[in-house]
Amino acid sequence: MSLVKVSVIIPTYKSWDLLAKCLEAISVQTYSEPFEVLVVNNDSDNTIPQQLKKYDNVTFLHESKPGSYVARNTAIRFSKGEILAFTDADCIPQPNWLENGVSLLENTPDAGIIAGNVKLFYKNDKKLTPAEIYDKYTAFRIKEYVYFGNCVTANWFSYKKVIVDFGGFDSKLKSGGDTKLSQMISKHKKLVYGENVIVYHPARSTTQEIVTKYRRIIGGRYTEKFKRNQNYKFLQAVFEMIYKRLKFNLNFLLKGRYEVFYKMFLVNIILCPSLVVEAFRIIRTGKTERK
Repeated sequence: MSLVKVSVIIPTYKSWDLLAKCLEAISVQTYSEPFEVLVVNNDSDNTIPQQLKKYDNVTFLHESKPGSYVARNTAIRFSKGEILAFTDADCIPQPNWLENGVSLLENTPDAGIIAGNVKLFYKNDKKLTPAEIYDKYTAFRIKEYVYFGNCVTANWFSYKKVIVDFGGFDSKLKSGGDTKLSQMISKHKKLVYGENVIVYHPARSTTQEIVTKYRRIIGGRYTEKFKRNQNYKFLQAVFEMIYKRLKFNLNFLLKGRYEVFYKMFLVNIILCPSLVVEAFRIIRTGKTERK
């Protein structure tokens, strides 16, 4: 029987500097029981920086097939803990993250998922970029996600048995795999929001980062929900997404919040045409990309 109770799972792709901060934060956790950290390098090059190998409880795995969900599935197979705690390489968990997440999971009858709180931080709190403003009002609305039966892998606790019983993450997807699996689980088990189960995530500071995120999102939806003979429905879904983005943006104008409206609009005038171009590229090639 393994002495390890919790397995922390972190996929990474060319993000060693960010991962270093994440691992440092995990190394000072207040959780008192043994736990392991499984980092899955999702790059074809499996060279691990030497300075990251200083932690006794961190194991580096390699998954060359592109996609964070296939990387997470690789870690799940190797994991020893009865509890799985998922986060991302660019996240910085609070010192009591593991302690609070495990406690809430163990004290929630019929728990399926603990959806932890994801808080944004910025390069300069006093002067947010248009992209940071965009992220502030659109990203990681975890309480809202939970209401609709969703969780994100930036901050997710589950029993390993639950994840395995529901088949793990869809390895074909490069985006949306956490939504797909969490919706399946939440139909049968409790999905609970963990207010004090906190990780910090950097806000996207450039418009290109926002564009990249949404390209992945529509690519994930295409792979999951549409087939080559459903291109019209796929385009319709993309234009519906664009409409909702613009409508949300317009609300700030109607409320008299002119600066927020303007900065979000600066992002949208780049984002919306980029999504149309990406949609037609996906239709033409039938392929999604990690970006």
